[in-house]
Amino acid sequence: MRLLIVLVMLSFALPVHASTISPREQMKQMVDGVFAVLNSDLTPEAKKQKISGTVQKYLSVESLSQRTLGVYWRQASADQLKHFMSLYVQILEQTYLNRVDDYSGGKVDYLQELIHKDKAILDTEFVSPERKISVKYKMLEMNGVWQIYDVLIEGVSLVRSYRSSYNEILRKEGFDGLFKRMDEKLAQMKKGA
Repeated sequence: MRLLIVLVMLSFALPVHASTISPREQMKQMVDGVFAVLNSDLTPEAKKQKISGTVQKYLSVESLSQRTLGVYWRQASADQLKHFMSLYVQILEQTYLNRVDDYSGGKVDYLQELIHKDKAILDTEFVSPERKISVKYKMLEMNGVWQIYDVLIEGVSLVRSYRSSYNEILRKEGFDGLFKRMDEKLAQMKKGA
């Protein structure tokens, strides 16, 4: 459910220029667009298709990947980095798409926004009938668009969670082992497992 909330907030809007819009306003546009799809009468598959492929526009994939790999980023070849980034984004997106059916309504409250030069932190709270969940976005302004490089859900960093898991695999099995596991995970996710 938590990753669903994160990716709902990442997924659906047209890019805008940061010079005319704040991180909060951009996030609100994205969230409103996603909620419009989720609250529509479309079938679950049609909702997934409408949302699919939009996550990458709002992620700083290179920054997210570099922070996730940590010291292994510098040890990887250009081809390994490209392959990792491709698989990583697909896993994040597929995790969200597999949770579309679980969405049962809610709203986002936009709290504090801190901007310093090309970086921003936006505190939000997802509020549903069942719960309230604190979600903090760390963002970079890149080419006029605020892009997300980490998300903290109830204080737990998405980057740190993946880094812990992936670095353990890299230490034992190297990039070949990591890619094999990521491919297997992605295949399972696409089957709805």
